[in-house]
Amino acid sequence: MGFYDEMADMAADLLAPEDEGGLGQGEVLLRRVVTTPGANPWDEPTEQITDTKLSATVKRVDQRYENGALIIATGDIVTFAPVEPEPANANVLVIDGRERAITNLKRIPGAGVCVAWQCFCAA
Repeated sequence: MGFYDEMADMAADLLAPEDEGGLGQGEVLLRRVVTTPGANPWDEPTEQITDTKLSATVKRVDQRYENGALIIATGDIVTFAPVEPEPANANVLVIDGRERAITNLKRIPGAGVCVAWQCFCAA
């Protein structure tokens, strides 16, 4: 097992819910919506919603720097352990029952074995 594999396991342990011995907070779900076209062109497409429980922490942010500019906004930074399949900006986070749009999604590290994900959700 390589270094980053061990770090991914450690991140999953640290971000586990509090009742499982981790530092995870509240209930955080990753909601994916998959649209399947109908059998015929005139048939309505169907949507399937799947929720994946995340081992995550949530941190409130009021301002941040992006490319040297101060951005004043209210939102949350969510850090979570890796999940399969990988999340996408089109997914939605559900934090304690409230849907939140993902506005920025970052894989940590950017290449190699994924140790964690970090995303910004507007309030």
